[in-house]
Amino acid sequence: MTSLHLSDSRPEPARPTTLRDLARDFETEEALENPDVVLPLSSLRMTDEETLEVPRLGRFSFTEWARGQCSSLLGIRWDRWFENAAPDQRAAEVNRRLARATRSVRLRTTRSGESSGRDGTLRAFVSPGYTPVPDSRLARLLGTVLSPVDEELRLIRHDSTDRTVSYVVRVGHAYRQGGPGEVGDVWGGILVRNSGVGFASLLMTLHLTRLVCKNGMTAPLPDALLLKRRHRALDDNALRRILVNRAEHLPGQLARGAALLHAARDTRVADVRATVVSLLEDAHLPQRHAPAILSAYDREPEPTVFGVSQAVTLASQFESPEVRLDLEHAASAYLQSNVEPISAP
Repeated sequence: MTSLHLSDSRPEPARPTTLRDLARDFETEEALENPDVVLPLSSLRMTDEETLEVPRLGRFSFTEWARGQCSSLLGIRWDRWFENAAPDQRAAEVNRRLARATRSVRLRTTRSGESSGRDGTLRAFVSPGYTPVPDSRLARLLGTVLSPVDEELRLIRHDSTDRTVSYVVRVGHAYRQGGPGEVGDVWGGILVRNSGVGFASLLMTLHLTRLVCKNGMTAPLPDALLLKRRHRALDDNALRRILVNRAEHLPGQLARGAALLHAARDTRVADVRATVVSLLEDAHLPQRHAPAILSAYDREPEPTVFGVSQAVTLASQFESPEVRLDLEHAASAYLQSNVEPISAP
């Protein structure tokens, strides 16, 4: 029998439904962040409780991502080396390597997760020149730019992990591409992927979501990418100009993407299994995804370019947000390379 803590009975906070709601949630989370500090690795110390002692800030537990970064910085294979080690042995080995380190790092910490004598959570080790783009700032800016196109800006999906924040904002109305048995209605939108911990660049791209099964894909268009930036100094005015310029063409671009999904049903595929293997190879993704994709294909079999891309995006729903985006990109690239470009209707 297990006992329930008082916090276990608390209702889950309501998930945001609009971009405005999401921006408010981001602001609440960011209010718990400590100012970043740049310190020599040699000034840090690991405790027997597997927390990191940071001068003037306190003791912080690791996220899985931060622990992996620490392993890479110190040349440690954490799980394999420390599998049978006692806590004091782990700390001693890490501290020996920290003391010998010569580089400095920027530490990203938050006060969330305070418990058992810990002052918060260590989110990331990044380079001293790393400049994160706050999620709230990005969401507010995107809302300002897109409001003339769609005042509501409802969310299609939203995911947060210790590596990334990603969400899809619906823009405009659904594109109708046929009745029952056809592609069905498709929502157009924008996918945003941001990482404040050094996992990936800031990314904005056009996105399509098929309403029949709520699976998505990055829009299969050569100009689907709206923005991709490394985390360095980012000027709000420059970012606004880029987005304003791209927003003007959003309806036409999204309509072309939706029409391309429909056209993909006219291109037959002779060998689905071989096509899936080739698709993953072209995207530099592991073949371990193939069984799940083929299983998804069997749920809605259709030997066309659309059927294969549909299977990939269906299978991606059971992966982490980071892997899901990789698979959506792969499905989009495959579809784009196998269907003739078309004009907006």
